[in-house]
Amino acid sequence: MNQILYTGNKQNKGPASIKSILRFFGVSLIILSAIFIGKGSYALYQNYKISNVKEDSSVPQIAFEQEGNNAVVTISHNKGISKVKYHWNDESEVIKQGNLEKVVILDKISISSGTNTLYVSAVDEKGKTNDASYSYSYDGIAIEFSVVDNAYLKIKASDVKGLSYITYKWNSEEEVTAYPTGADNTTIEQQTEIPSGLNTLSITAVNVENRTLTKTQDVKGNHPPKVQLFIQGNSLIVDVSDEEGIDKIIQQINLGEEKVTNANGDTVFSYKYDISDQERFIVKITAVDIEGVEKVIYGKNY
Repeated sequence: MNQILYTGNKQNKGPASIKSILRFFGVSLIILSAIFIGKGSYALYQNYKISNVKEDSSVPQIAFEQEGNNAVVTISHNKGISKVKYHWNDESEVIKQGNLEKVVILDKISISSGTNTLYVSAVDEKGKTNDASYSYSYDGIAIEFSVVDNAYLKIKASDVKGLSYITYKWNSEEEVTAYPTGADNTTIEQQTEIPSGLNTLSITAVNVENRTLTKTQDVKGNHPPKVQLFIQGNSLIVDVSDEEGIDKIIQQINLGEEKVTNANGDTVFSYKYDISDQERFIVKITAVDIEGVEKVIYGKNY
């Protein structure tokens, strides 16, 4: 009997099949490894972002110290400091530029007698701000100076135990003595005109226990120019003088166009202006000296 031979392909269960299974598991492991590596990298990236956020949120650090009757404040940061503002109690604020330095020191901030609170605000180059305050107590003599209108110096001496008197003088001029007024002898205040140019003021305060404190301060007097107006015939006469030198004079009549006259640094300057066609007028004169200090006056012919 003839037999028919089967020539169809049988499934191969030999070595080739094992290679396929190993190849499958190898590819799967690679894919899984890539997934785990990706997740790990993302986690590291997230941690990096978080650490960066923490660093960016840092603010300037403010430390307070006391040296005698002076407060010392140190501001430090890992970024540049833009500016620092400070004030005592409810007094006016003082602004100091930080110039993007990483350490700014405020020293020689005079402490008044008694207990006073110093408020400090520091701003970094990114606009981050830190506010801090500290209460200082001082039971000795304190002397403070403040400039008023670029022409006067206000002197304030204080002592919680009481003051007997103070003396002060400009340069080598005659000494002036001031005593407490009224029932309160803990504070003496005086106001004195600042001479033109750079000057040194020396002040000595004596308390009721005969203890003394002497302090000196260099102050530059920037007085505004002196301006006088006259009418002479059909002319308006403008006379200006300034010890530092006059930069310019700005004239405006009846709110009209401003006329600028350069004085080129002269200490005395005068000019005439024709008013023959001005029956009634109001004139505004602004004199500016070489230091930028100005004086404004008004005049009218009726």
